[in-house]
Amino acid sequence: MLTEVHKALIQKSWKLVVPISETAADLFYKRLFEIRPEYRRLFPDDMAAQKRKLLRMLAFIVKSLDWADSQWRDEVSPDEDLMLVVLALGRRHTELYKIPDESYGAVAEALLWTLDYGLGDAFTEEVRAAWTSVYTILAATMKMGCQTFDTSTSMNVRDVALRIGEEALLEGMAAAGIDDARMGFPEETL
Repeated sequence: MLTEVHKALIQKSWKLVVPISETAADLFYKRLFEIRPEYRRLFPDDMAAQKRKLLRMLAFIVKSLDWADSQWRDEVSPDEDLMLVVLALGRRHTELYKIPDESYGAVAEALLWTLDYGLGDAFTEEVRAAWTSVYTILAATMKMGCQTFDTSTSMNVRDVALRIGEEALLEGMAAAGIDDARMGFPEETL
């Protein structure tokens, strides 16, 4: 269960990740490939776009924690439905990218290691528990997406999720006084 305390801890710690997001993405994939070297073949040689996708999706998830409880009950279009976005992400990982189901554990380990390494003392046991909770929910939902989903919707939902995630990441970067040039991202990857 993701509590209000969990949400606040995730949002607060994410604000600390934004200024080091490029390094965090590098660390995440470095650690993932240390844990599971065989996963390297699942990714392109040039990881710049993949790292941006990771950061956008994390930003999208963190931003979604801002939604009031009443908004979770509102009617929304499939393009803006967080549940559908995450279901589509799971389906894409399985059907298009052939990501094995057991990868969720390695990804969790790499994510928590990255946050621990990147945030240092700010990555308390409470913050670890909050990120573990949100990742557990995310992974379970992604796994459900592999089982049944309208694939015509999943492509569109993914694009919306990436757009919303990019907007959230850019907002966080702007609040931290960071622009893409300072992060070293070429303009064409935006």
